[in-house]
Amino acid sequence: MYGRVGTAWDPTTGRYVNGSRMNPTGSAIGGRMEEGDYMEPTIKLHLLERTVDPSQPYLDFVLTPAMYMKAGLFMGVISDRFTDALDIEIFQAYMESGNIGIQGLRVWGGARFYRGTDVHIADTFYFNNLAGQGGGLSYGDWDLAIIMNTTTSSPQYNFDVNGDGVLDLRRQRTVFVAQYAHKFEAGHSLHGLAEFHVLPKTTGKRADGTEVGLTDDFGWVVGAKAHLDLGNGSFNDTSIRYGSRAASGSRAGAQTFDSFGAPDAQGRYDEAAGIQFVEHFLYNFNSLVSLNAYGMLHYNKGEFFNATAGSYGEDTSMDFGVGARGALYLHQHFHLLGEAHYAGLKPNVGDMQTVTKLSIIPTFVPLAGNSLWNRPHFRVFYTAAFYNDAAAKAFASPYLGLFRDPTRKVGHYVGARVEWWF
Repeated sequence: MYGRVGTAWDPTTGRYVNGSRMNPTGSAIGGRMEEGDYMEPTIKLHLLERTVDPSQPYLDFVLTPAMYMKAGLFMGVISDRFTDALDIEIFQAYMESGNIGIQGLRVWGGARFYRGTDVHIADTFYFNNLAGQGGGLSYGDWDLAIIMNTTTSSPQYNFDVNGDGVLDLRRQRTVFVAQYAHKFEAGHSLHGLAEFHVLPKTTGKRADGTEVGLTDDFGWVVGAKAHLDLGNGSFNDTSIRYGSRAASGSRAGAQTFDSFGAPDAQGRYDEAAGIQFVEHFLYNFNSLVSLNAYGMLHYNKGEFFNATAGSYGEDTSMDFGVGARGALYLHQHFHLLGEAHYAGLKPNVGDMQTVTKLSIIPTFVPLAGNSLWNRPHFRVFYTAAFYNDAAAKAFASPYLGLFRDPTRKVGHYVGARVEWWF
């Protein structure tokens, strides 16, 4: 289970701001301390139980519901009082078997978190975040999968045939994934990624016999990631990923599914592309001090349609985040954490919108240990955010959007939260 529950205020106004991020993209890139309540329990049924021998057959069923608050409300305020307070979704429901028939072969099918590592302090799964529904197999250094993706509202997947406002024609995206992760001595590894996305042509006929619908499209992705094991729990990860056409998603850490911009006059994403670069490291200096830091950059280009002029133009976006969390282990039950982040967004039109955030986070750790990964955490924290003029005028974060004051360039956030995983 992963979970967090807490509350927060703006101390200058007394306003309840829990869950209102202070980052320009609205994502957690730039620091996650303002995130709202969330709980993700996972249930595993060992239909054929694993043993200490990794060569023995196993069969697991995995189910992960997720619960999160809406509109800044509390996790505990459920539908008997506020019908829109809490969302419950099924994030994982899959089966996985291994070493059955062929030694070393793993097979899975269903909906799962098909992804790798994350930058925890920016709450971002990156590089190969292909969480979705499908199936796959792995053997040795190879991992192959087919993932399906669709939505009920996006015009990339839905079309109104009759012009009555009902999206009555629908399709799905098929993603073919190949990954190769080779481990070297001393814990180092090199990881390669390739994706090929296919969106089939989908058409219907109007009453007059006219054929309308969605044209076919495709996209591809390549990436590489290097992992260095620095010993004593320390590591360094560096990755780069490039996505083209309909697989160009990268803005604010988006999945490659999320094509950037708008389709062209033919309904395709011929000009779209997205680049993601991530540097992430943890260094444990000794038993008293640790430092976890990251740098993340996303650049996207595509097209946009100017409805007034009736023409297409180039759309671009660049966002970044750099940040660090330091830990001073004053006692095995008390850690003093501090964070510093600088994040920005440069939209196609307008100036760069930036924020600098500084946080102090006294933390009680009931299960003793001098590690950044020890949980649960009982935290109280204060964050000060400093926005530039462009961010303040654009209300460039959910936090600024609460106040709608273009002169508000400094934000304050005081909170208390418990976070756990096990």
